[in-house]
Amino acid sequence: MGRDKASTKVAGKALVKHVYDVARKVFGELIVVSSLHRSFEGVEAAVVGDVLPVRGPLTGIASALIHAGRPYVFVLGCDMPFIAEGAIRYVLAESRGEDIIIPRTEGGFEPLHALYSRSCISPMLTAIERGEMKINAIFPLLSVRVLPPNPVFFNRGTSVFTNVNTEEALKDAERLLL
Repeated sequence: MGRDKASTKVAGKALVKHVYDVARKVFGELIVVSSLHRSFEGVEAAVVGDVLPVRGPLTGIASALIHAGRPYVFVLGCDMPFIAEGAIRYVLAESRGEDIIIPRTEGGFEPLHALYSRSCISPMLTAIERGEMKINAIFPLLSVRVLPPNPVFFNRGTSVFTNVNTEEALKDAERLLL
C-alpha cells in the first residue's frame, strides 16, 4: 500500500483495532509485533519489535513466539478486518498437539491465521537466515495439521483471511464493513 497498514483506518477505526477487538474476545493476553509503533490507540496490548531486521511474516511470527514465552501463540495479521471469533476458536479446537495448525485455501496456506508452538522458533530463525521466507519451508521439520476450507472461515460472506494490501482492497473492505 505504500503506507503503514496497521494504523490505516477502515470503517472508522485502525485495521489493527478491528483485529484486536475480535482477538480479545478469545485470548486473555495479546501482544502486537510492530517495528513501526510503540502503541496503538484503543489497543491494550504490549507492542514488541521484530527480533531480526528482516521484514516479513515469518520474522513477525518468530518474534511473537519469542516475546510471548507461552507454549503456543495464535497469530493474526493486522490487516485482516474480517476475522471472526468462530474461525479462531475453530482453529484452536482442531489442535491435537501439533507444532502448527494452519488453514489452507485455494490460494495456499494462511500463516497469519494459525496456531504455532514454541518448537517453531529454531526452524523459523534458520529459514529466515537462509532467506526462505515461506511458512511451508519449515513444514518438513515439524508436525503440521493443515485445515481444509470450512464455512467457519467466512464472515459476512467474506473470507476471514481477506487482507488489505491495496487502496482498492481498502475501499472494498470499507464498503463491506459499513
